[in-house]
Amino acid sequence: MVALWLVALPAAAQDATWNLNPTESGPILGTVDYSNVANWTPAIVPTGTATFGVTNNSSLAFSLLGTTTSVGGWTFNAGASAYTFTLGSVFFGQVLTFNGAGIVINGGSATINSITDHAASEIHFLNTSTAGSATITNSGTLSFSDSSTAGSATIVNDYLTGSTIGFANTSTAGNAAITNNSILQFGDSSTAGNASIRNNFFMDFYNASTAGHARIIENGFLIFHDTSTAGNATITNIGGSAMRFQDSSTAGNATIINNFDLAFVNSSTAGNATITTNSGGTTVIQDTASGGTARFILNGTGALDLTGLRTGGTTAGSIEGDGTVQLGANTLTVGGNDLSTTFSGIITPISGVFSGNGGLIKVGTGTLTLTGINTYTGGTTFSSGTLSVSADANLGDRFGRLIFDGGTLEVSGAGFTSSRSVQIGSNGGTVQADTGSLALSGVISDLGGATGAVTKTGNGTLVLSGNNTYSGGTIINAGMLQLSGAGTLGATSATTTVNAGGTLDLGGTTQTQAALTLAGGTLQNGSLNGAISSTGGTIDGLAGAASLNATAGTTFINGTNTFTGGTTVTNATLTVNGSLSDPTIAAGGLLNGTGAVGDTTIQSGGTFAPGSGTPGTSMTVNGNLAFQSGALYVVAVNPSTASSANVTGSATLGGATVNAAFANGNYISKQYTILSAGSVSGTFGALTNTNLPANFTDTLSYDATHAYLNLALNFTPPPSGPTAPNFGSGLSLNQQAVANTLVNYFNTTGGIPMVYGTLTPAGLTQASGELATGSQQTTFDAMNLFLGLLTDPFMNRSGGAASEPGASGYAEEGDPNAYAATSKTNAFAMFTKAAPVPFVQRWSVWAAGYGGSRSTSGNAIVESNDTTSSVYGTAVGADYLFSPNTIVGFAAAGGGTNFSVVNSGSGRSDLFQAGAYIRHTEGAAYITAALAYGWQDITTNRAVTVAGIDQLRAEFNANTYSGRVEGGYRFVAPWTGGIGITPYAAGQFTTFDLPGYAELAVVGSSAFALAYAAKSVTDVRSELGFRTDKSFAMADGLLTLRTRFAWAHDYDPDRSIAATFQALPGASFVVNGAAQASDSVLTTASIDMKWRNGWSAAATFEGEFSGVTSSYAGKGVVRYTW
Repeated sequence: MVALWLVALPAAAQDATWNLNPTESGPILGTVDYSNVANWTPAIVPTGTATFGVTNNSSLAFSLLGTTTSVGGWTFNAGASAYTFTLGSVFFGQVLTFNGAGIVINGGSATINSITDHAASEIHFLNTSTAGSATITNSGTLSFSDSSTAGSATIVNDYLTGSTIGFANTSTAGNAAITNNSILQFGDSSTAGNASIRNNFFMDFYNASTAGHARIIENGFLIFHDTSTAGNATITNIGGSAMRFQDSSTAGNATIINNFDLAFVNSSTAGNATITTNSGGTTVIQDTASGGTARFILNGTGALDLTGLRTGGTTAGSIEGDGTVQLGANTLTVGGNDLSTTFSGIITPISGVFSGNGGLIKVGTGTLTLTGINTYTGGTTFSSGTLSVSADANLGDRFGRLIFDGGTLEVSGAGFTSSRSVQIGSNGGTVQADTGSLALSGVISDLGGATGAVTKTGNGTLVLSGNNTYSGGTIINAGMLQLSGAGTLGATSATTTVNAGGTLDLGGTTQTQAALTLAGGTLQNGSLNGAISSTGGTIDGLAGAASLNATAGTTFINGTNTFTGGTTVTNATLTVNGSLSDPTIAAGGLLNGTGAVGDTTIQSGGTFAPGSGTPGTSMTVNGNLAFQSGALYVVAVNPSTASSANVTGSATLGGATVNAAFANGNYISKQYTILSAGSVSGTFGALTNTNLPANFTDTLSYDATHAYLNLALNFTPPPSGPTAPNFGSGLSLNQQAVANTLVNYFNTTGGIPMVYGTLTPAGLTQASGELATGSQQTTFDAMNLFLGLLTDPFMNRSGGAASEPGASGYAEEGDPNAYAATSKTNAFAMFTKAAPVPFVQRWSVWAAGYGGSRSTSGNAIVESNDTTSSVYGTAVGADYLFSPNTIVGFAAAGGGTNFSVVNSGSGRSDLFQAGAYIRHTEGAAYITAALAYGWQDITTNRAVTVAGIDQLRAEFNANTYSGRVEGGYRFVAPWTGGIGITPYAAGQFTTFDLPGYAELAVVGSSAFALAYAAKSVTDVRSELGFRTDKSFAMADGLLTLRTRFAWAHDYDPDRSIAATFQALPGASFVVNGAAQASDSVLTTASIDMKWRNGWSAAATFEGEFSGVTSSYAGKGVVRYTW
């Protein structure tokens, strides 16, 4: 008290600095006196801050004359010497008190040695003082009070009896390193802080003190009492005496490693600590102490001993490891910390001489897995969370009962059989069999008056063979619950629910339940007395007096089912793939499947869809089938068959509506059987359809024992047609021709591939193959050009050079275009003023190039498409002048053609032509004739895009025969010096012999590949018109200009061909191409030049025009005469 009072006097707090060369010796040999003013500057002993720097004597002792030293603090400056302070002696005890900042070491070091024997020395840290980083060896008393701290000091409590370190008030051991060889105490609200402590003798936490976050090595006796706590400390008990929690102390959140003895006595608790007990160690909980929610880890021979409890049991947050839990007569409630752990050790009632009927209660949300052979006899209670085992022995003594009140028993591995009795509390219980099975032969009963349910989960099997009486019902969420022998589903007043993923296997037994709810699961294999309410699931092999009421979802009926309570389906689906007696399908209900049913009634709003939804499947009605008005009969239709009902008795159709659902396919039939019965009465009412292919209409028909669905194919239905498309004003002739043959094929064969039956008008046009007509007009044009070349006026000898070398004149001899008023001799003589040249037979040769193109518009009624074509060729020939008036010649040509039909493809050919011609003049009149032959190698290509892209190609050879006769008479008009005008008439024919040929698919399908019939077509044409000519004498020859204007009449302008679909034998039709106009206008303009050296040349442009045609052609000829 004197020291504290002195600290309170402001005048007493004086500072001083230790001298560089202290002179006054201390009471101990080799020391200097801390208490002598001569060693300080100023010359006082400091009571405030003592400052230490460099000194020549750093070993200090305190005067024996002054037993108490109080100072605010010691400060050691940077660079200070290493100081040693000795307090007391073997005869005199001294007191050192720090009441200010304490020890602050910025340099050097401070070592304090407390020496005591007969009299104790004391060191006190008060207020907020700190031991700093000092090194303190205590042989007396070292205390920390108020809010003081041991800082980061290194403290050794000596072995001398009575050496004590104490922490009081709110003081802390800070980060100190403390070795206790005597007594170390924490009282009041003090804390061990973050200190590192090794206790080799006695260490005590009392009042409300805490071990904080300290790291403690326990090698003596460590005790917590009053309300102290181990806090968050890490404590390793390596031996010594023991470690104990007593009174109301707690292990808090500490981590304790126990290698010796650890005891919780009185009302102490293990709190939320993690306690590891290793081999050789024992953790004891006795009296009224508690394991709290601590995590107990038991390794090797490490044991948790509960036999000394006087409360009947305790708790543990979790247990794990391979050690031993000794229960005695107590119950362990485990799981409060919600951890999932595995305990492979033994839970036993025995500890030394103590034993009892202790049990195990599982709580919390975690999973406790037991794998050891446990011997506790008090049974197992499942309150919450999961207890997992793989053998019956894991659950203790075989006579121990199982009590479920909210928890789960998980069975892993192959499973096991148990004869234990089972009781169900108000919160029910769950059995989770993962993969194997759990067979319970004991009785499952209610716990007291509780009515909890038994719930089955996991993919494994729970087998019940006991005469069970529990009344809370059964819920199967997964896996299988199976009855066996005398096993029951509890009380007959109970209910059972089978959810999705769960199966109730009656095991051939007969069960009685107040109600059974089928909610996605499976009910099978036995007899049931009770009402089944189904929102979906499967029933397989069910007998008894059960009734079925399906109200939602889909209920599947498999196997043979003979239950007699009746079946009603409302707003649900009943799929019968097995057998079932006498269902009634009410409004919103659907009956389908491939099984068999008894007498069946489809009420208004109900639906019967026999089969699996796949056309060709069916359902059998062993009895009578009755439809009410407003019922719906649904059949699935594919290309070849339909789903149907087979009724052994009578079928009363009752005006029900039929819906035909057509599956996508590549074929469709004309008639389908949709119902067969012993007898059919009445008719169906309305007929609707789904996905009915375009161009088809459906109707119903009946005979005495069948109902049929009939289809009609019609590409041009009237606007009132029920379903097929209306193509406006109808089809064109070409489209109708294709449509007619497809309809005829469908009606004749009873079916047609869908790709044909669903053609649109555009598709009919593509399918018609109009391109094949394009080769005809191109051939006629090619032969016309060749004949025109042979009979051209230029081909007369007058069209060549002068008739003989050296002669000149405005008209050649034998030229019908010479002036008609005079003889040719007089004309020649007038020009040359010489005698006429006598006639000489001679040859001439010539070569020509020719070509042309034609555009022909399609016909809207026929729906033929615009056609374009072109011809090109080169011809060579020779002629011979037999007489002054007659020329005979021959020619050969080679070339090619191209043609295309809009939206229908294109073609080409290689062309060879040969012909002969004759021309005879008589005065101003002439006649000319020619015959020609043509040969072509023709290729056609067209694309059909109705179903993908199909490239179709045909290659064939064709022959052509042509002839032409022309005659005319030349007049000379007196205009512009005389113009020749020659009216003429001509007749021409061309016969085109087309072979039969067929297309091949080079890309895609050959569905629309056509075979074309052989055809010989002759086009006859007449011409009436006139030609004009005007010649001009040139220096070295004669220049002639010519024109032609004529009317041509074609007697066979149509272009058609017969075709057959190769994939549809007999499906033939005629397709028309773009027809030529019967009448057209012909125009010609040409110029030719004849030189006197025997050479001549001509160029000609020709046109042909009509309302649908525009044709342009040209040719050039070079001739040499000798």
